[in-house]
Amino acid sequence: MKMHNAQAVVIGQVVSTNLYNLGRGVVCAIHGEQKSWSVRSLSGVVSYGGNATFDIAFESGHISRALPECILHDSQWRICEEIKRKEEVAHILQQAEDEERRKHREKEREEQQFRDECLRMKSASEYAALSQDKKGAVQVTGNIRKELKAKFPGVKFSVRKRSYDSVSVNWTDGPTEEQVKEITSKYRDSYFDGMQDMSVSCSSAFNQVYGGVGYVFTDRDYSDAMKQQAIGILKIKYDHLLANEDVSVARFNSGDLYRIRPDYFGHGYGIQGEINKILAVTAA
Repeated sequence: MKMHNAQAVVIGQVVSTNLYNLGRGVVCAIHGEQKSWSVRSLSGVVSYGGNATFDIAFESGHISRALPECILHDSQWRICEEIKRKEEVAHILQQAEDEERRKHREKEREEQQFRDECLRMKSASEYAALSQDKKGAVQVTGNIRKELKAKFPGVKFSVRKRSYDSVSVNWTDGPTEEQVKEITSKYRDSYFDGMQDMSVSCSSAFNQVYGGVGYVFTDRDYSDAMKQQAIGILKIKYDHLLANEDVSVARFNSGDLYRIRPDYFGHGYGIQGEINKILAVTAA
């Protein structure tokens, strides 16, 4: 347990932090009686104590209001000896408030544009056949099924709800995964950010009207006829490398073709991997 014996902070005191890219700032208001002597930290991680709160205007254009005293004395903050004059404090505060108002106006404008786009989506003729009912993954499943049927007539798709927040799409031959994802990607409204270890929203006006889920899984299977077609393309392009090898669908299905020319097509992949590449970009 660490105890702090810092002197009282005054208005105009320069402080700085690397948190949220705030940088240097100046204390422009103090609320309550300071008790810096009561600030403590546990293992340098959790700080508590203190009594006052501080308003800080940053040169970067941000304003932090009612920052607790224990946070200001935390190791992630630095209290500098420099003290700004009253006029300098007023100037920095004015700039930060102007920037705050600008960001507020920009946010309002973006929100209005989003609302306008939602209204446009509701009457968009290209999506007239889609459901606008708010039914989560059920709505998404139905709408994806309708779009795929219209875009790729004759191809049988299996579109299923996997959970409240995920849908899977499976089919054989037909369009490539990239072609299908041109449709399904519109329905994704969030993604997992590994750096923050949390789900992050990427919702769109389309999602608001026609539904969205966090995950849309696509999985394309291939018939033996499609595999034979890919093998034919491979033989035309790389016949000089195959040395009369038996390149067959049966060996491809067993996964045995990775043994052939891994030196040329990549260690551990061989022509098995090359055939998979051909299949991925070939539409039936």
